[in-house]
Amino acid sequence: MKYTARGGALYLHEKMVMQIKGVFTGPERHIYSPDGQLLLQTAIRTSDAPQEKTGDVRFRQYLLLDAEGEEVACARPEYAEDEDPSVFGWPVCRMPRVDHAQVSMSGSEYCLTMKNSQNYLLEKRFGEAVMKLLHRGLAGGWDVEADDDLRPAIICGIFVLCRYIEQENEFLVV
Repeated sequence: MKYTARGGALYLHEKMVMQIKGVFTGPERHIYSPDGQLLLQTAIRTSDAPQEKTGDVRFRQYLLLDAEGEEVACARPEYAEDEDPSVFGWPVCRMPRVDHAQVSMSGSEYCLTMKNSQNYLLEKRFGEAVMKLLHRGLAGGWDVEADDDLRPAIICGIFVLCRYIEQENEFLVV
């Protein structure tokens, strides 16, 4: 299926099929059906990290929860291959780059990869593409190609997880 995402909504043939809304504070997002029913919500869970690893993204999980708060999917962000601080050390003037997350959803494992800041790919374990997100450039919005098996609410949830990965790479201002 081919969708378009723009302005916090997912469209199929110019008809809105899902809507993403933020909460007043924090990174959480709620995903609603066109009639306003809450279907999914996202959250970031941080595990207790040792003092020397408090900024390490490997102690975070991005969660997709249903309306009752039950876990639907869990993504674990990871550093780019050439940026792993346990191998290369911590950069002096920036945080190490995060470019993918391992996603557990419906008993299956996936890899969500940020190809660049405008393109994302969700793949099954053996490289089979399940979903592609492509930024539309100056026109704005995103083109979304997804397997027919992925429900629109899950597509919106994966989109939010992509944005979480992107935020990990934003320049911190102190």
